[in-house]
Amino acid sequence: SYVRKATLDGLPVIVGCGVYLADAPVAKPDVKKISAGELMELVRDAATLLAQKGEAAYPEFRKIGSRWLHDETYFFVWDMDGKRVFHAANPGGEGQYMREIKDVLGRPWGRMFLEAAASPAGEGWVHYLYPEPGDIFPTWKSSFIKKVIFPDGKEYLVGCGIYQMKMEKPFIQDVVDNAVRLIESKGDDAFADFHDKTGSFIFLDTYVFVDSPEGVEIVNAAQPSVEGKNLIALKDAKGEPAMRNYLKVALEKGSGWVDYQWYRPGTNSPAPKHTYVKKAVHAGKTYVVGAGFYD
Repeated sequence: SYVRKATLDGLPVIVGCGVYLADAPVAKPDVKKISAGELMELVRDAATLLAQKGEAAYPEFRKIGSRWLHDETYFFVWDMDGKRVFHAANPGGEGQYMREIKDVLGRPWGRMFLEAAASPAGEGWVHYLYPEPGDIFPTWKSSFIKKVIFPDGKEYLVGCGIYQMKMEKPFIQDVVDNAVRLIESKGDDAFADFHDKTGSFIFLDTYVFVDSPEGVEIVNAAQPSVEGKNLIALKDAKGEPAMRNYLKVALEKGSGWVDYQWYRPGTNSPAPKHTYVKKAVHAGKTYVVGAGFYD
């Protein structure tokens, strides 16, 4: 920032302007990032403790340096009305109602938390933009949410998140499983949710696609221009029949992972992509649902 003294109506004022140095080096402690699998296990352990002790467990979650509170790791608890009843990193925010909160992209992550806890699985991932503790600028955060019943019988959700996460397989499997459940419940009416850029099915470079068993691309939020086209003969940069391969995995095995070269959204060059596909059936109609991530 550059500042200069000036006079306004006989009074001294300071005028300034600045630029954010996005590539400037920032001195940060070397923090070991927790993996998605490790975080899922940690949240499930926290849910077990809360189910046993209820609010009496909160002091354990506030102990700095414990497995529950260290570096970027901290826990929060909401009731199922959206009231934040516990927050280890921001106790001053306890008591606030979070149901209607949205991130800077308009993503309603408050409702997403509650929906993940209320889902048939009772748990799930939510991806959104949120500032790290002590910062004001939002960054991508992935929180794992799990429903828990306290000793008094009341339902809550408990969660913990990863900032600036490295894309991992559990994130992809979770979003595909959720998409399959939605299709098996709503059929074609689910497709609008997959196109919603503020919804839970689009984050970073990840999006959900839906194909027919014959190879027609029914839904592709990243490349809507291919929707309605039969791509079964399409080959990747190495000459592999990518769609034929993943259709075979989903239709014969029910689900699985397939690797191929594909176009990252916004680019014209192929990159290695790891895709998880799963079969869905609604009213006798079969779909193949998938999502992936790039190296």
